[in-house]
Amino acid sequence: MKVAIIHNHPIHYKHLLFQELKRQGLDFEVIFGAAQSSIRHEKIELDPNLYKSRIAYNGCYEVAPAYARVKQTWRYLQELDPQIVIIGGYHTVEGWAAWVWAHLHGRGTVLWYESNEFDYPNRPAHKEVLKRIFVGGLDRAHVYGSSNKAYLVRLGMNPDQVDVKRAVANVNIFATRPEERTYSERSAKHLLYVGRLSEEKNAGLILRAMAAAGRKSGEQLLTLTIAGVGPLEKQLRELCAGLDIAHLVEFTGYCPQAELPRLYRSADLFILPSTREPWGLVALEAMLCRVPVAISTQCGCAADVVSLETGWQFSPWSEEPLTQLLVELQGKSGDELRMMGDACYELASQYSAEACAERIIASLREFVAFAVGVEPAPGVGQTS
Repeated sequence: MKVAIIHNHPIHYKHLLFQELKRQGLDFEVIFGAAQSSIRHEKIELDPNLYKSRIAYNGCYEVAPAYARVKQTWRYLQELDPQIVIIGGYHTVEGWAAWVWAHLHGRGTVLWYESNEFDYPNRPAHKEVLKRIFVGGLDRAHVYGSSNKAYLVRLGMNPDQVDVKRAVANVNIFATRPEERTYSERSAKHLLYVGRLSEEKNAGLILRAMAAAGRKSGEQLLTLTIAGVGPLEKQLRELCAGLDIAHLVEFTGYCPQAELPRLYRSADLFILPSTREPWGLVALEAMLCRVPVAISTQCGCAADVVSLETGWQFSPWSEEPLTQLLVELQGKSGDELRMMGDACYELASQYSAEACAERIIASLREFVAFAVGVEPAPGVGQTS
Protein backbone atom coordinates (compact mmCIF):
# COMPACT_ATOMS: atom_id res chain seq x y z
CA MET A 1 0.00 0.00 0.00
CA LYS A 2 2.13 2.86 -1.32
CA VAL A 3 0.62 6.27 -0.51
CA ALA A 4 1.29 9.84 -1.63
CA ILE A 5 -0.04 12.68 0.53
CA ILE A 6 -0.62 16.06 -1.12
CA HIS A 7 -0.36 18.87 1.42
CA ASN A 8 0.01 22.65 1.10
CA HIS A 9 2.97 23.25 3.44
CA PRO A 10 4.52 21.83 6.63
CA ILE A 11 2.54 22.54 9.80
CA HIS A 12 3.20 21.31 13.31
CA TYR A 13 0.20 19.06 13.96
CA LYS A 14 0.45 17.34 10.57
CA HIS A 15 4.20 16.99 11.17
CA LEU A 16 3.35 14.99 14.32
CA LEU A 17 0.85 12.88 12.39
CA PHE A 18 3.28 12.10 9.57
CA GLN A 19 5.90 10.93 12.06
CA GLU A 20 3.35 8.66 13.70
CA LEU A 21 2.14 7.26 10.37
CA LYS A 22 5.71 6.24 9.64
CA ARG A 23 6.14 4.73 13.10
CA GLN A 24 3.03 2.63 12.57
CA GLY A 25 4.40 1.29 9.30
CA LEU A 26 2.61 3.17 6.51
CA ASP A 27 4.60 3.41 3.26
CA PHE A 28 4.04 7.02 2.20
CA GLU A 29 5.66 10.20 0.97
CA VAL A 30 4.38 13.76 1.46
CA ILE A 31 4.37 16.19 -1.47
CA PHE A 32 4.27 19.73 -0.07
CA GLY A 33 3.15 22.57 -2.32
CA ALA A 34 5.70 24.89 -0.66
CA ALA A 35 8.31 24.86 2.07
CA GLN A 36 6.48 27.17 4.48
CA SER A 37 3.68 29.70 4.99
CA SER A 38 4.02 33.43 5.54
CA ILE A 39 1.24 33.41 8.17
CA ARG A 40 2.77 30.60 10.26
CA HIS A 41 5.38 31.49 12.84
CA GLU A 42 6.70 28.01 13.49
CA LYS A 43 9.42 26.64 11.23
CA ILE A 44 9.22 22.91 10.55
CA GLU A 45 12.57 21.28 9.83
CA LEU A 46 11.92 18.40 7.46
CA ASP A 47 14.14 15.37 8.05
CA PRO A 48 14.03 12.23 5.87
CA ASN A 49 14.69 10.18 9.00
CA LEU A 50 11.29 11.31 10.35
CA TYR A 51 9.35 10.71 7.12
CA LYS A 52 9.89 11.08 3.38
CA SER A 53 8.80 14.31 1.73
CA ARG A 54 9.28 16.47 -1.35
CA ILE A 55 8.67 20.19 -1.89
CA ALA A 56 7.21 21.63 -5.07
CA TYR A 57 8.28 25.24 -4.36
CA ASN A 58 11.10 26.21 -2.02
CA GLY A 59 9.52 29.33 -0.55
CA CYS A 60 6.29 30.62 0.99
CA TYR A 61 3.06 29.01 -0.13
CA GLU A 62 1.31 32.35 -0.54
CA VAL A 63 3.66 33.38 -3.38
CA ALA A 64 4.29 29.94 -4.86
CA PRO A 65 3.39 30.00 -8.59
CA ALA A 66 0.42 27.78 -9.37
CA TYR A 67 2.16 26.40 -12.44
CA ALA A 68 5.19 25.30 -10.42
CA ARG A 69 3.02 23.55 -7.82
CA VAL A 70 1.04 21.70 -10.49
CA LYS A 71 4.08 20.75 -12.56
CA GLN A 72 6.12 19.45 -9.62
CA THR A 73 3.20 17.63 -8.02
CA TRP A 74 2.51 15.83 -11.29
CA ARG A 75 6.18 15.00 -11.76
CA TYR A 76 6.54 13.65 -8.23
CA LEU A 77 3.42 11.50 -8.59
CA GLN A 78 4.80 10.08 -11.83
CA GLU A 79 8.03 9.16 -10.04
CA LEU A 80 6.37 7.75 -6.91
CA ASP A 81 3.53 5.93 -8.72
CA PRO A 82 1.45 5.43 -5.54
CA GLN A 83 -1.54 3.12 -5.18
CA ILE A 84 -3.44 5.70 -3.14
CA VAL A 85 -3.32 9.50 -3.33
CA ILE A 86 -4.41 11.44 -0.24
CA ILE A 87 -5.41 14.98 -1.19
CA GLY A 88 -5.42 17.69 1.48
CA GLY A 89 -8.32 19.68 0.01
CA TYR A 90 -10.05 20.79 -3.17
CA HIS A 91 -9.05 24.44 -2.69
CA THR A 92 -5.55 24.09 -4.20
CA VAL A 93 -4.40 23.68 -7.79
CA GLU A 94 -2.04 20.90 -6.79
CA GLY A 95 -4.97 19.11 -5.17
CA TRP A 96 -6.85 19.20 -8.46
CA ALA A 97 -3.71 18.10 -10.32
CA ALA A 98 -3.39 15.10 -8.02
CA TRP A 99 -7.11 14.33 -8.49
CA VAL A 100 -6.71 14.32 -12.28
CA TRP A 101 -3.47 12.27 -12.12
CA ALA A 102 -5.12 9.63 -9.93
CA HIS A 103 -8.11 9.33 -12.27
CA LEU A 104 -5.93 9.03 -15.39
CA HIS A 105 -3.84 6.31 -13.73
CA GLY A 106 -6.66 4.45 -12.00
CA ARG A 107 -5.38 5.12 -8.48
CA GLY A 108 -7.39 5.34 -5.27
CA THR A 109 -8.21 8.80 -3.92
CA VAL A 110 -8.80 9.92 -0.34
CA LEU A 111 -9.70 13.48 0.69
CA TRP A 112 -8.54 14.98 3.99
CA TYR A 113 -11.28 17.45 4.76
CA GLU A 114 -11.62 20.25 7.33
CA SER A 115 -14.40 22.56 6.10
CA ASN A 116 -17.95 23.07 7.37
CA GLU A 117 -21.07 24.16 5.54
CA PHE A 118 -21.47 27.10 7.95
CA ASP A 119 -17.95 28.48 7.32
CA TYR A 120 -19.23 30.52 4.37
CA PRO A 121 -23.05 30.59 4.31
CA ASN A 122 -23.30 32.41 0.95
CA ARG A 123 -21.03 30.36 -1.27
CA PRO A 124 -21.19 30.99 -5.05
CA ALA A 125 -23.19 28.28 -6.78
CA HIS A 126 -20.50 27.55 -9.38
CA LYS A 127 -17.98 26.76 -6.64
CA GLU A 128 -20.39 24.31 -5.04
CA VAL A 129 -20.78 22.60 -8.43
CA LEU A 130 -16.99 22.24 -8.72
CA LYS A 131 -16.83 20.80 -5.20
CA ARG A 132 -19.52 18.26 -6.08
CA ILE A 133 -17.52 17.20 -9.14
CA PHE A 134 -14.37 16.84 -7.04
CA VAL A 135 -16.11 14.98 -4.22
CA GLY A 136 -17.96 12.75 -6.69
CA GLY A 137 -14.62 11.52 -8.03
CA LEU A 138 -13.23 10.42 -4.67
CA ASP A 139 -13.14 6.94 -3.18
CA ARG A 140 -13.03 7.96 0.47
CA ALA A 141 -12.62 10.89 2.86
CA HIS A 142 -11.09 11.40 6.30
CA VAL A 143 -12.50 14.25 8.41
CA TYR A 144 -11.91 15.83 11.81
CA GLY A 145 -15.46 15.54 13.12
CA SER A 146 -19.21 15.42 12.62
CA SER A 147 -19.68 18.89 11.10
CA ASN A 148 -17.03 18.21 8.42
CA LYS A 149 -18.70 14.89 7.57
CA ALA A 150 -22.11 16.54 7.33
CA TYR A 151 -20.87 19.00 4.68
CA LEU A 152 -19.28 16.26 2.59
CA VAL A 153 -22.54 14.31 2.66
CA ARG A 154 -24.31 17.51 1.64
CA LEU A 155 -21.92 17.68 -1.35
CA GLY A 156 -22.95 14.19 -2.41
CA MET A 157 -20.57 11.76 -0.73
CA ASN A 158 -21.98 8.56 0.72
CA PRO A 159 -21.73 8.65 4.54
CA ASP A 160 -20.16 5.19 4.48
CA GLN A 161 -17.25 6.63 2.50
CA VAL A 162 -16.43 9.19 5.21
CA ASP A 163 -14.32 8.18 8.20
CA VAL A 164 -13.73 10.43 11.22
CA LYS A 165 -9.98 10.47 11.84
CA ARG A 166 -10.12 13.35 14.36
CA ALA A 167 -7.74 16.28 14.68
CA VAL A 168 -4.25 15.96 16.17
CA ALA A 169 -3.20 17.80 19.31
CA ASN A 170 0.29 17.61 20.78
CA VAL A 171 -0.61 15.54 23.82
CA ASN A 172 3.04 15.27 24.90
CA ILE A 173 3.37 19.06 25.28
CA PHE A 174 -0.05 19.96 26.67
CA ALA A 175 -1.06 16.98 28.83
CA THR A 176 -1.46 18.35 32.36
CA ARG A 177 -1.62 16.46 35.65
CA PRO A 178 -4.35 17.43 38.14
CA GLU A 179 -1.78 18.72 40.64
CA GLU A 180 -0.47 21.18 38.03
CA ARG A 181 -3.79 23.06 37.98
CA THR A 182 -5.36 25.57 40.34
CA TYR A 183 -8.72 27.29 39.79
CA SER A 184 -10.13 30.52 41.17
CA GLU A 185 -12.38 29.91 44.16
CA ARG A 186 -14.04 33.32 44.12
CA SER A 187 -16.00 35.21 41.48
CA ALA A 188 -12.80 36.71 40.03
CA LYS A 189 -11.94 34.47 37.09
CA HIS A 190 -9.18 34.55 34.49
CA LEU A 191 -10.07 34.21 30.80
CA LEU A 192 -7.79 33.26 27.90
CA TYR A 193 -7.87 33.66 24.12
CA VAL A 194 -5.16 32.19 21.86
CA GLY A 195 -5.18 32.85 18.12
CA ARG A 196 -4.75 35.37 15.34
CA LEU A 197 -6.08 38.87 15.87
CA SER A 198 -8.11 39.00 12.68
CA GLU A 199 -11.71 39.74 11.81
CA GLU A 200 -13.01 36.17 11.62
CA LYS A 201 -11.50 35.31 15.02
CA ASN A 202 -13.88 37.85 16.59
CA ALA A 203 -11.77 38.54 19.71
CA GLY A 204 -13.52 41.88 20.23
CA LEU A 205 -16.62 39.95 21.31
CA ILE A 206 -14.78 38.74 24.41
CA LEU A 207 -13.91 42.31 25.36
CA ARG A 208 -17.46 43.58 24.94
CA ALA A 209 -18.96 40.64 26.82
CA MET A 210 -16.38 40.95 29.58
CA ALA A 211 -17.22 44.62 30.09
CA ALA A 212 -20.97 43.87 30.00
CA ALA A 213 -20.57 41.07 32.57
CA GLY A 214 -18.81 43.52 34.85
CA ARG A 215 -21.70 45.98 34.55
CA LYS A 216 -24.20 43.24 35.36
CA SER A 217 -22.19 42.12 38.38
CA GLY A 218 -21.62 45.66 39.56
CA GLU A 219 -17.87 45.09 39.65
CA GLN A 220 -15.17 44.23 37.09
CA LEU A 221 -13.85 40.91 38.42
CA LEU A 222 -12.77 39.19 35.22
CA THR A 223 -9.28 39.37 33.71
CA LEU A 224 -8.20 38.32 30.25
CA THR A 225 -5.01 37.29 28.45
CA ILE A 226 -4.90 37.58 24.65
CA ALA A 227 -2.06 35.59 23.07
CA GLY A 228 -1.53 36.22 19.37
CA VAL A 229 -0.75 38.76 16.70
CA GLY A 230 -2.62 40.09 13.70
CA PRO A 231 -3.97 43.12 11.86
CA LEU A 232 -6.59 43.99 14.50
CA GLU A 233 -4.28 44.30 17.52
CA LYS A 234 -4.34 48.12 17.54
CA GLN A 235 -8.12 48.15 17.17
CA LEU A 236 -8.54 45.66 20.03
CA ARG A 237 -6.31 47.71 22.32
CA GLU A 238 -8.37 50.80 21.52
CA LEU A 239 -11.55 48.87 22.28
CA CYS A 240 -10.13 47.90 25.68
CA ALA A 241 -9.47 51.55 26.47
CA GLY A 242 -12.93 52.59 25.29
CA LEU A 243 -14.57 49.95 27.51
CA ASP A 244 -12.37 50.97 30.46
CA ILE A 245 -10.95 47.45 30.87
CA ALA A 246 -7.41 48.00 29.55
CA HIS A 247 -6.00 47.39 33.04
CA LEU A 248 -7.67 43.96 33.08
CA VAL A 249 -6.43 42.75 29.68
CA GLU A 250 -2.92 41.54 28.84
CA PHE A 251 -1.69 41.27 25.24
CA THR A 252 1.24 38.83 25.10
CA GLY A 253 1.92 38.93 21.35
CA TYR A 254 3.05 35.75 19.63
CA CYS A 255 3.55 32.85 22.05
CA PRO A 256 5.65 29.84 20.94
CA GLN A 257 4.09 26.41 21.46
CA ALA A 258 6.55 25.53 24.20
CA GLU A 259 5.28 28.47 26.29
CA LEU A 260 1.57 27.93 25.70
CA PRO A 261 1.01 25.28 28.42
CA ARG A 262 1.88 27.84 31.09
CA LEU A 263 -0.72 30.24 29.69
CA TYR A 264 -3.43 27.61 29.44
CA ARG A 265 -2.81 26.35 32.97
CA SER A 266 -3.28 29.85 34.37
CA ALA A 267 -6.82 30.16 32.95
CA ASP A 268 -10.24 29.38 34.43
CA LEU A 269 -11.89 29.49 30.99
CA PHE A 270 -10.64 29.35 27.40
CA ILE A 271 -12.79 31.25 24.88
CA LEU A 272 -12.87 30.73 21.10
CA PRO A 273 -15.37 33.25 19.66
CA SER A 274 -14.70 32.79 15.91
CA THR A 275 -17.32 33.53 13.29
CA ARG A 276 -15.49 31.08 11.02
CA GLU A 277 -13.27 28.25 12.28
CA PRO A 278 -12.95 24.96 10.34
CA TRP A 279 -11.98 23.14 13.54
CA GLY A 280 -10.26 24.97 16.42
CA LEU A 281 -7.15 23.07 17.52
CA VAL A 282 -6.37 25.59 20.27
CA ALA A 283 -9.51 24.41 22.09
CA LEU A 284 -8.05 20.89 22.33
CA GLU A 285 -4.77 22.31 23.62
CA ALA A 286 -6.64 24.17 26.36
CA MET A 287 -8.67 21.07 27.24
CA LEU A 288 -5.48 19.00 27.56
CA CYS A 289 -4.41 21.59 30.13
CA ARG A 290 -7.68 20.91 32.00
CA VAL A 291 -9.26 24.25 31.10
CA PRO A 292 -13.06 24.44 30.63
CA VAL A 293 -13.95 25.91 27.23
CA ALA A 294 -16.48 28.33 25.75
CA ILE A 295 -16.62 27.76 21.99
CA SER A 296 -18.58 29.54 19.28
CA THR A 297 -21.21 27.52 17.44
CA GLN A 298 -19.34 28.48 14.24
CA CYS A 299 -16.28 26.42 15.22
CA GLY A 300 -16.06 22.97 13.67
CA CYS A 301 -15.01 21.34 16.94
CA ALA A 302 -17.96 22.63 18.98
CA ALA A 303 -20.33 19.77 18.20
CA ASP A 304 -17.75 17.12 19.12
CA VAL A 305 -15.97 18.52 22.19
CA VAL A 306 -18.45 20.77 24.03
CA SER A 307 -20.90 19.23 26.50
CA LEU A 308 -22.35 20.20 29.86
CA GLU A 309 -19.31 18.51 31.40
CA THR A 310 -16.64 20.36 29.39
CA GLY A 311 -17.99 23.88 28.84
CA TRP A 312 -20.37 26.01 26.81
CA GLN A 313 -21.36 26.82 23.25
CA PHE A 314 -22.50 30.33 22.33
CA SER A 315 -23.51 32.35 19.29
CA PRO A 316 -20.73 34.67 18.05
CA TRP A 317 -23.19 37.11 16.50
CA SER A 318 -24.26 38.86 19.72
CA GLU A 319 -22.50 39.75 22.96
CA GLU A 320 -25.47 38.75 25.15
CA PRO A 321 -24.96 34.92 25.11
CA LEU A 322 -21.29 35.22 26.04
CA THR A 323 -22.08 37.89 28.64
CA GLN A 324 -24.55 35.56 30.35
CA LEU A 325 -22.02 32.76 30.19
CA LEU A 326 -19.37 34.91 31.89
CA VAL A 327 -21.81 35.92 34.62
CA GLU A 328 -22.54 32.22 35.18
CA LEU A 329 -18.81 31.48 35.26
CA GLN A 330 -18.30 33.88 38.15
CA GLY A 331 -20.60 31.72 40.26
CA LYS A 332 -18.61 28.52 39.63
CA SER A 333 -16.53 27.18 42.50
CA GLY A 334 -13.00 25.91 42.12
CA ASP A 335 -14.23 22.33 42.56
CA GLU A 336 -16.79 22.74 39.78
CA LEU A 337 -14.14 24.11 37.43
CA ARG A 338 -11.81 21.27 38.39
CA MET A 339 -14.44 18.67 37.50
CA MET A 340 -14.99 20.35 34.14
CA GLY A 341 -11.24 20.55 33.54
CA ASP A 342 -10.86 16.83 34.25
CA ALA A 343 -13.65 16.02 31.77
CA CYS A 344 -11.93 18.24 29.18
CA TYR A 345 -8.68 16.36 29.63
CA GLU A 346 -10.30 12.93 29.30
CA LEU A 347 -11.93 13.90 26.01
CA ALA A 348 -9.02 15.84 24.47
CA SER A 349 -6.49 13.11 25.26
CA GLN A 350 -8.26 10.97 22.64
CA TYR A 351 -7.05 13.42 19.95
CA SER A 352 -3.47 12.18 19.84
CA ALA A 353 -1.30 11.59 16.79
CA GLU A 354 -1.22 7.88 17.68
CA ALA A 355 -5.02 7.57 17.68
CA CYS A 356 -5.39 9.57 14.45
CA ALA A 357 -2.76 7.49 12.64
CA GLU A 358 -4.46 4.27 13.73
CA ARG A 359 -7.79 5.46 12.32
CA ILE A 360 -6.22 6.58 9.02
CA ILE A 361 -4.36 3.33 8.46
CA ALA A 362 -7.37 1.22 9.42
CA SER A 363 -9.45 3.15 6.87
CA LEU A 364 -6.81 2.70 4.16
CA ARG A 365 -6.55 -1.03 4.91
CA GLU A 366 -10.31 -1.37 4.62
CA PHE A 367 -10.29 0.54 1.33
CA VAL A 368 -7.51 -1.62 -0.13
CA ALA A 369 -9.22 -4.80 1.03
CA PHE A 370 -12.47 -3.71 -0.63
CA ALA A 371 -10.91 -2.45 -3.86
CA VAL A 372 -8.26 -5.12 -4.38
CA GLY A 373 -9.54 -8.00 -2.31
CA VAL A 374 -6.16 -8.50 -0.64
CA GLU A 375 -5.22 -7.42 2.88
CA PRO A 376 -2.07 -5.25 3.22
CA ALA A 377 0.95 -6.80 4.89
CA PRO A 378 0.36 -7.83 8.54
CA GLY A 379 1.50 -5.28 11.07
CA VAL A 380 0.67 -2.17 9.09
CA GLY A 381 -1.58 0.02 11.21
CA GLN A 382 -0.85 -1.92 14.39
CA THR A 383 0.88 -0.12 17.25
CA SER A 384 3.45 -1.78 19.42
